[in-house]
Amino acid sequence: MFSMILSGLICGALLGFVMQRGRFCLTGGFRDMYIVKNNRMFYALLIAISVQSVGVFALIQAGLLTYEAGAFPWLGTVIGGYIFGLGIVLAGGCATGTWYRAGEGLIGSWIALFTYMVMSAVMRS
Repeated sequence: MFSMILSGLICGALLGFVMQRGRFCLTGGFRDMYIVKNNRMFYALLIAISVQSVGVFALIQAGLLTYEAGAFPWLGTVIGGYIFGLGIVLAGGCATGTWYRAGEGLIGSWIALFTYMVMSAVMRS
């Protein structure tokens, strides 16, 4: 139990450090791609998706993870994506950006983070 908590804290601290130093924000990455013509963050997103895809595939092939695809809810995905996009604009960035900005002490990010937590609890029940 202790090793699980310790490894979670270490991974969280490392991830937070990398996100803060790299200013990792998906919303900012897409914004910069169109406004400033800077694709750096978009390339970082593609690398992250590639690493995750290879990792999940390796876990499935090793038998450590089972994946059963069900029906894809098209309407829910479109409506949810629209609501999510509105929320990102209102929050001033994505969840990853909100986490490191809250760690930097930005009050608006604390409010967005609190709202993420409340809405996550509401949607679970």
